[in-house]
This record gives sequence, structure tokens and C-alpha cells, in this order.
Amino acid sequence: MIIAVDGPSGAGKSSVCREVAKRLHWSLLDTGAIYRCVALTAMEKGVDSDPAACGEIARTIDIRFVADKSGQRVFIGDRDVTKEIRTFETTQTVNRIAPMPEVRAQLLETQRRLGHATNSIVEGRDIGSVVFPKAELKIYYTASAKARALRRLKEFQAKGENFDLEEVVRQIQQRDETEFNREHSPLIQCEDAIVLDTSDLSFEESCQALAKLIQDKYAELNP
Repeated sequence: MIIAVDGPSGAGKSSVCREVAKRLHWSLLDTGAIYRCVALTAMEKGVDSDPAACGEIARTIDIRFVADKSGQRVFIGDRDVTKEIRTFETTQTVNRIAPMPEVRAQLLETQRRLGHATNSIVEGRDIGSVVFPKAELKIYYTASAKARALRRLKEFQAKGENFDLEEVVRQIQQRDETEFNREHSPLIQCEDAIVLDTSDLSFEESCQALAKLIQDKYAELNP
């Protein structure tokens, strides 16, 4: 089964999906991490403004997800980049790279190959609309811009990075504008998706809500 979870930046999809996948013993495919790996590599090579070069990186990059007792780690080749792809600088870079059609086209089959390997929760921006349009369950995971900014700010602060709340809100709104209006694979709420608004939910409440939706659908399809 494929569970497609889409939603805007900063909604908390990655952390909640990671925890729910662990609880349900399912695989998690964090497609945002895939794009972040491309962004990190392009940034280090100094080609993050060159669509053709970024597309070539997306075509050839060796990305692996490795589960351990702490969760899921992300590797480019043999290099653990789990923390590096979550820095503020990488976030800014992926905002430019993710909309590039050259990158999206190259990563499409990568995402499908990894997702179909087992029962998977796949989260991103265009999972239900483009990557897995026939997913057994589609969920649109969202929260208000302020709630998302507060969550993202806590992540940055945990890494010792301090930013103004209003600046983070502005960046999230700018990211929303880009994702909703980009020409290729824009972020949309699929008509057959269940909306899960977590603005007023705690992390645990969000996990429980998502897990219940998945368990109910699994029970429906596997009576």
C-alpha cells in the first residue's frame, strides 16, 4: 500500500510521518529529503542556480535511507547527511531547486521505485497528484502559517540557529506562494484527499490522527 501525504512546508509532515511509520512498522519515504540531498550537493558544487546541472545531479545522485534505533538516517553514498540537509542554508537552497522541472523529472522514478518497495508512507508536495495518483489513501496535512512558523523556529533553535518569528512566517508564506503557483507539479489538495489540519494539535495528537486514518484504510482494504 501507498499512503500519500501532501501538504505545505513546515506543517510537520516529516516528523509525524516518521513517528507513525515507526509505530506501524511501515517504511517512510521522505521525498523532501531527496530534494534536500540534491540541493546540498548542488550548493556544495556551486551549481544551485543552474537547472541543467541540478538535473544531472538528480539523475546520478546515490541516496539511501537507513533505519536505526534513533529513526531514519539519510545518506548520499556513504556520507551521512541527515543533519546537513536540515540546515537553514539548505532549506533556502531547496526552495530554489525543488521547482526546477529538470530536477523533478529526474526524481520522479526514484520516488516511485523506493515507494513501491514495501508498504510505504510517502510524504511531500505532489505525491497524491503526480508521484502516486493511484495511492490507496491520500492525506492533505496542513496547519496555519503561524503554527508552522513556530514549529520550524523550534527546529532551528534546537540546532542553535536563531531567527525572528516574523521572518520565518514570511519565508513560509513565500514558500507557499512558490509551491502553489509553480508551473510544474504545484502543491494542490487532491479532491480525494482527507484533510488533516494540525494547527491546534500536539505532536502526539497529530500522530494519533494520522495513524488512525492509515489503520482504518488498511482494515477496510484487508478485512
